[in-house]
Amino acid sequence: MPQASEHISINMFAINYGDSIASATSMRATCVEAEAPSAARERDITTTGRIPYTEGLPALPRTLLPGYDTGVMGMLIALFLIIALNFRHYSTFIKTFMQNLFTVRTRANAFDDHNTTSEVRVLASLIILGCACQGILLFSIINIDVPGINVFFGVGSATILAILYYLWQLAAYSTVGYVFGSGNQAAQWLKGFNASQSLLSMALVVPALVILFNPDMAEALIYIGAALYLVARIIFISKGFRIFYHQSFSLLYFILYLCTLEIIPPLLMIKAAFFLIPILD
Repeated sequence: MPQASEHISINMFAINYGDSIASATSMRATCVEAEAPSAARERDITTTGRIPYTEGLPALPRTLLPGYDTGVMGMLIALFLIIALNFRHYSTFIKTFMQNLFTVRTRANAFDDHNTTSEVRVLASLIILGCACQGILLFSIINIDVPGINVFFGVGSATILAILYYLWQLAAYSTVGYVFGSGNQAAQWLKGFNASQSLLSMALVVPALVILFNPDMAEALIYIGAALYLVARIIFISKGFRIFYHQSFSLLYFILYLCTLEIIPPLLMIKAAFFLIPILD
């Protein structure tokens, strides 16, 4: 009988022990995430894979400023050297500058000597400087719509176009002046044109230099350059109006002159620059 009682006791212990294990297993199987908040919290705040802020920003090539181009800087230095070599003659040029810009005389003054070598050299240096500044601004206009053009090629090509446009204007104004006026009137008109171009050249130096080293201001500086161009043109046109206007019928010729020489040619020149420079680059 003792053996039987011991056997019963062992069976009861096994049953109780088995129930405890089953109960524990059942509890562990039905455990939910809310019953283990620390483990869930750690999993939520743990990041795996690539962490963006530890990788930094991607490397981008530095934008080359137009003013850092060796060819452009060499061209500007050459222009300023030409101006410096003729600087001592500027006093002679300034004496007649305002007169050529605004004054209209019915007869030529025999005591005026405006065709001296020094004045021609100063005028040529200012005209070339003005064409270079116009070329820089014109290149900036093109570069906004067609980026990636070689800086030296673009500025050089636009400057050559500005020089050709100036020579075309000189020939056109000479022809029109001698056809519709006397020799004295044509000479005064041409002097007024060169004086207005000299004024424009001096005014465009600052916007052109700033746009070379701060392309982010290109749009605002282009508008400033366009406004300065209009001011110089208005001064020149007003002098031409005072020279050639005699009666109401001549107003028709003046309107035709504005359309033929002052409105259409600059638009065609800009369109030609937009077409030729990107193709030739």
